[in-house]
Amino acid sequence: MAQFIPLDHFEGMQEDLPATNATTFTKGALVKFSSGYLTNAAAADDEVEYLALESVLTTATGQLVKVLKISDDTVFQAECGTTPVQASHVGNDYDLASASTIDLTAATDKVFHIDSIVNAGDKLVKGRFNRPAI
Repeated sequence: MAQFIPLDHFEGMQEDLPATNATTFTKGALVKFSSGYLTNAAAADDEVEYLALESVLTTATGQLVKVLKISDDTVFQAECGTTPVQASHVGNDYDLASASTIDLTAATDKVFHIDSIVNAGDKLVKGRFNRPAI
């Protein structure tokens, strides 16, 4: 299952925030605020705010969901939609493919900066979110 995993600089950043009704949140997926409530991030988002820390299907508007506030120095392991290549991708910024993966073919929003490749075969990289996005 694709997801973002915080690796460093995330202690004390947990919050419980209100979410939209009848929404499935997946642990390790990106979430954002929309109309005052948490909802899932999407491919076209140009900035991310939070990471879901639990998997839950909300049953009421305003139900609290545990999230991690993303800062510009929080280091993450992330899965890419395609295989990362050292010479092509490390040191560059990419868009989201979904709430759970990075799109190595899109660099319009430049949401995630790749610092290194963790495992090319598993499509895993290490990096940070650009806050605010570039």
